[in-house]
Amino acid sequence: MNSDIGAKTLTSTGTIQSGRTRLLSIYYVGHSSAGTLTFKDGGGSGTQKLVITTPAGSAADQYQVDMPLDGILFKTDIHLTISNVTSVTVFVTPITSDTDNG
Repeated sequence: MNSDIGAKTLTSTGTIQSGRTRLLSIYYVGHSSAGTLTFKDGGGSGTQKLVITTPAGSAADQYQVDMPLDGILFKTDIHLTISNVTSVTVFVTPITSDTDNG
């Protein structure tokens, strides 16, 4: 897979990227309470593709999650619901007919 990689930071629930996209990596800053990151394909009511349960800690705790192989394919868009996480930066690559292998 050869394509441009983009990054976006969110501090509240929202759409990360519209269109066919692969999620490659996640970097997040924790919170004093345990939380969740819920990634859906097709908006807030779309198909759940990934849920990460985050540990309770401090706002200084930082974590990185890398997706194996070519990442997770989202066919419509990537929507993220954030609960008790300070901020999330995601690394994605848009999929075109030249780069699609899934």
